[in-house]
Amino acid sequence: MARLAYQHLPSAFGALSVNHSLNRNLEAVLNVVQGRYRDIVRINFVGYEAQTNTLKAYLTTAGAEEPMSRHEAKMTADNPLYPLMQDPAARLIRELEELPHSDSAQRLLKLGIKSSYAVPIFDQKRFLGLLFFASSIPKRFSSLVIRTQLDVIAKLMEVVLIAENYAVQGVIGTAKTLKDVASLRDNETGQHLERMARYSRVIARKLARDTPLSDEYIEDIFTFAPLHDIGKIAIPDSILLKAGPLTEEEYTTMKEHTVRGLEIIDQALTNLRLEEKNYSQILRHIVHLHHENWDGSGYPCQLVAEAIPLEARIVRVADVYDALTSERPYKAAWSSEDALAFLRQESGIQFDPACVAALEASIEEVLEIAKSFADEADATTGCVIS
Repeated sequence: MARLAYQHLPSAFGALSVNHSLNRNLEAVLNVVQGRYRDIVRINFVGYEAQTNTLKAYLTTAGAEEPMSRHEAKMTADNPLYPLMQDPAARLIRELEELPHSDSAQRLLKLGIKSSYAVPIFDQKRFLGLLFFASSIPKRFSSLVIRTQLDVIAKLMEVVLIAENYAVQGVIGTAKTLKDVASLRDNETGQHLERMARYSRVIARKLARDTPLSDEYIEDIFTFAPLHDIGKIAIPDSILLKAGPLTEEEYTTMKEHTVRGLEIIDQALTNLRLEEKNYSQILRHIVHLHHENWDGSGYPCQLVAEAIPLEARIVRVADVYDALTSERPYKAAWSSEDALAFLRQESGIQFDPACVAALEASIEEVLEIAKSFADEADATTGCVIS
């Protein structure tokens, strides 16, 4: 029986590659599994965000039909998945027809899924998320042979997910180190970067209701949005920290941060051998093109409308909204209403109208993010701590 369980593993090894997108790797694994079990119709990876203690569905083999897309769940003790977060050996089998009060189970049942098998993914002791196998047959995962094979497949995916995580963190770590070494002081707080990244994700999720955007793409935007201004480390302090208005010559120098940022990111991607990764273009677009305007009046390339990559358009709106609503040494914070009024005024000029509408339609979630990631005030001076 052991030989039967492992006979498909060589093809599973051959199908996986750290050079592929994670969705493509999931699809490759599903093809291998379906070589023996045609009723296992989808595989999902649900990532864990430790900062908010939340599971977020963002990888799937199901495409547009995925009912759990953009699904989130807090990992509290009453969540049936919680024990899997505590123990790498824990597993959860769910018979969906036996869960009439579960919203997620009912959504999956509508697509003909009858049972699921969840395997936790860990990087040593750090919980990364859960891998779900879904079958159209009830009681499918009661067989130890099937569970054994799927556990090994999950272990292969774990290796790929850990490698992917390290690669992404390598890019982020390199950029952060460059900022630290340069002692960057551009009046942007760490919380600003947290907020604008989350606003970017909110906008992307709202757009995804009418546009085929994968959860993987949305999470890539969230991950890389904080690096948008990395090129400012190449701008002289005399310009970057100037309290008053910039001269025309100084403004021209300031605008170079988009091109310098692209050079920095390209070097980091080359050094880490990540140039061919799917997400590398998303990162490059965010860094290089987040100052392009919808009407073509932006920089550095004067792109117009949809010629500007969507990720850059999203980050532009998120970044400006947070800059307007945040207190800085040179200005008071605007109200959310005033910031939205400005975005509406500039919609179709500076900003993608769809992105502005998506932010405004999600304003309650945006305000909750602003509250959760507010700038920390210095108790002695009342000043915002960068």
